[in-house]
Amino acid sequence: MFIKQIKYVFILTFCFMALQAVSVFGSQTPSQAANFSIAEGFDTTKDYEATFDSTRVVSGTATKGANINISVYDPEIVVDGSYSKISNYDLVVGQSGIFRQTIDLKLGKNYVVASAAGSDVSYQTTINRKESQIQSDLDGIIVLPGQKYAFNYSG
Repeated sequence: MFIKQIKYVFILTFCFMALQAVSVFGSQTPSQAANFSIAEGFDTTKDYEATFDSTRVVSGTATKGANINISVYDPEIVVDGSYSKISNYDLVVGQSGIFRQTIDLKLGKNYVVASAAGSDVSYQTTINRKESQIQSDLDGIIVLPGQKYAFNYSG
C-alpha cells in the first residue's frame, strides 16, 4: 500500500512538472510583438520615397518569436478594391529580437507594408523605383556656376 502511494505521488509530481513546463513555453506565443519597429529599409516618417535600387533591405526589432509580414503591392493595379500584391515575405524573429529581409522592388511604385502578428503597429510607405538610365543621365550632368542647364525629364 505504501508503494502505491509513492507511485501516485511520483505520477502527480511528474504531471505537475510537465504542465508547468508547457505553461512556461505556452506563454511565449509567436504572436507577441509589442516591441515591433522598423530600423532600416524605409523611413517610417515618410509616406513616399524614390530609389534606383531593385531591392531594399528591411530590418527591425520585435519580440523574440514574433511573426513579421512584409508585403509589396502595386498601387496602380486595383483588384476588388485592393492593391494587387506583388510579393509577400513571412519571417519569425529569432533569439536576438532582430529581423532582416531583402525585398524586391518593381519599376514604378511599390506600396510596402510591414506588420507583426498580434500587434496594432504597422508601417507602410510607397517606394518609387526609377529606371537606372535616369541615374546615369543625372550622374553625367556637370553644371558649373553661372551656367544654365535644361534637363527635361518626363518620368
